[in-house]
Parts: sequence; structure tokens; C-alpha cells
Amino acid sequence: MSQADTADSTGKTAENRGLIMATALLINLVLGMLYAFSIFIVPLENTFGWARHQTALTFSLVLVFFSLGMLTGGNVMAKLGPGRTASLGGLLAAAGFFLASFTSNLYVLYLGYGVMGGYGIGLSNLVPTSVLIRWYPDKRGLATGLLTMSLALGTFFLGTKLSGGLVAAYGWATTFRVIAAVFLVVVTGGGLILKFPPAGYAPPNWSPPAGQTELWGYSRSSLVRTGVCWLVCLWLLCVQMGGLMVIGHVVPFAVEQGVTLAQAALAMGVYAIANGLGRLFFGWVNDRFGLKPAMLLNSSSMAAGLVGLVYLFGPLGFAGLLIAVCLVALGYSAAVPLAALIANNFFGPKFFPKNYGFFTLPGAFVGGLLGPMIGGYIQTATGSYTAAFLTAAALAVLGIAIAAILKPPPRRAD
Repeated sequence: MSQADTADSTGKTAENRGLIMATALLINLVLGMLYAFSIFIVPLENTFGWARHQTALTFSLVLVFFSLGMLTGGNVMAKLGPGRTASLGGLLAAAGFFLASFTSNLYVLYLGYGVMGGYGIGLSNLVPTSVLIRWYPDKRGLATGLLTMSLALGTFFLGTKLSGGLVAAYGWATTFRVIAAVFLVVVTGGGLILKFPPAGYAPPNWSPPAGQTELWGYSRSSLVRTGVCWLVCLWLLCVQMGGLMVIGHVVPFAVEQGVTLAQAALAMGVYAIANGLGRLFFGWVNDRFGLKPAMLLNSSSMAAGLVGLVYLFGPLGFAGLLIAVCLVALGYSAAVPLAALIANNFFGPKFFPKNYGFFTLPGAFVGGLLGPMIGGYIQTATGSYTAAFLTAAALAVLGIAIAAILKPPPRRAD
């Protein structure tokens, strides 16, 4: 790791980690734009006359290349260090959004927003977690919970609210340029502040648990040869597919139940808020009770919420819908911070950036593609979301079983 990306061991490390936490949270807030593409769909279709499946493919590309950015980010970080990796991702995303502002055909939009934007965000998104998990070994759950909550809130406030207002006032092209400028300043500039702590760093008044050391860890080639790795991947897919299915279909599902469009939009807003707060909550559960209880509660919340979508609306009406939506959002919210904690606690800190990037694939890549698609296919075939949500609930129950038997593999140092 280069000297530029290693904190000065003679500096005030307590102050350093406060600044790095604030910078990481601000960067993740901006990276939350990842999930905000839906606000651009109608304006783009009104301009160019594209069909929904054509514009929607942009978001699929964003998820695919975000996953690839996370997957390859560990190798980039090993060569460039965390600061320059985050800045490179911010620069690439800024260039992608700027290119998208000149969209004249679908391929420009796909390349700019989907490929460059998605990959750049994935590359940058790996860095804050990789850095904070070393600065906060005493509060890893809290740190990852705050980071992922910031990402979710960024989608709501910077995406839906700010960008939505800009689109209405100035159009999609100007909004893309504003987003590009924000990425350039906050992510590219702020990324240079992110550093790993000095070797042997420990927070004040904290001692590592017996046996904990920064030297152990599974390389990715060793990781994929363990059965635990694939059980973790299956667990992540079980708890994320249902959440992504609901994200993509909660509004039409609510309308199908007979609520007004305004109430359906409110349900989506409640989902976004519960999704953000849930990430912080499950980080606290991990720190207070441990990783396994957090995983069991996460899977149970998802299963209960999906079943509730089917059976609570009848007796409780709109209130039942909101309860179910909150439970699903809580279940989905925990998967990202818990994936980071699993990568660190099960497979060690030595290769954490590479391994954490690998564990984003089941949810963001596979679940992101299959969840909404399966939900739409079943609704088209049956005229109802009931079978789709109950199928996802069965997967969540499988997730409970996996969480119950999952144990970390023996420690090793590759």
C-alpha cells in the first residue's frame, strides 16, 4: 500500500477516524444515486419515444456493472490504494453521467449511465466499507450500518427528491450534468481523504479479542473452495431477492389491492425510510448480540413481511400493507452490512476488499436481475403477485435455516 494511502501513525488517529467516517458517509450518500434511475424513465421516454423495456435495460446495466466494479475493486485497491480507487470510481461515474447528458440514442445512455456510471459507483462503493471496518474494529456493525444507511438515504434525498425536482424544473440533461459535478467534487475529491489506519492501530481504550489479528484471511481462490462461501451466497440471495422483487413491484401491487396511487407512493416512501434505518438497526444488533442472531432476525423479518403482503391487507387494510412493507424493507436492508461483516468475520480482514466485492454478486447481480423479473413474470401469468411473494417467502425461510447452521470456517492465512 502506498504511503499516501496510509494514515500517519504519529498523527491524531482519533480525530483522523472521525474525519474519515464523515467523508465516507458523505461519499456513500452520493453513491446512493445508483438506485435513482426510475426518475429519468418517463422524461427520457417522452423525449425519444422509447419503450419501457428499452429504458429499463439501463438500470439492469447499472446493477450488472456495479457488481463488476465491486468484484474487481479489490484488485484495483491493491494497486492504487483506497483513496485513489475511490477517486477513480468517482471520476469514471462523473464522466458517465456527463456523457449521458448528451444522450441522442439508447447506446449513449447505456454506455454513459449504465456501464460507466454503474462500474464507477461499484468501484467507489467498495472503499468506504473497506476503510471504516479497519478504523472501527470496536464498532464494525455500527460503522457498516451507518454507511449502508447513508447509501439508502442518498437514493431517497439526492435521487428521488433533489434530482426529481431538478428534472421537473430543468430537464433530464441538465440534471445529469449536475449529478456529474457532484460526483466529481464529492467522490473524486473526497475519496483522496480515505486511508487505512497505521499498522497495529487500535481505538482508544479498546483491545482486540484474543486471537484477533490483521494477518489472517482467505484469498478469493481459497474462499470459493469452501462450502461456507456458497452457503453465504445462497443466504444472501434468499434474503435479497424478495426485497428487490418488492422494490420493483410494490406500487403496482398496492394499486392491485385497491389503494390509491398516492397511498401506493407513500408505501414506497415508507419502504425507503425503513430500508435506511434498518441498516443501522442491524449493525447495532450485530454489535450487541452477534452476527448469527442478526442473520436469523434478518431472514425472519423478510419471510414475515412477504407473507404479510399476502395476508395482512385483508384484515388490516392499508395499515397491514405498511407493516408488511416495513418488515420486507428491514429484511432487505440488513443484507448489505451483514455481507460486509460476514466477509470480515468469516474470511478475515487480510483480503476483505476482494471478498466483500465477491459477496455483492448474489444480491445486486443475480437477485437484482431475477427478483423483479420473476415477480413480473408470475404476475403476468397469474394476474396476481400472491404466488411471487409466497415463493420469495419460501426462499426467506430457507435463509433462516441456512443462518441457523452457518458457522465460520477455520482461520487460515493465505
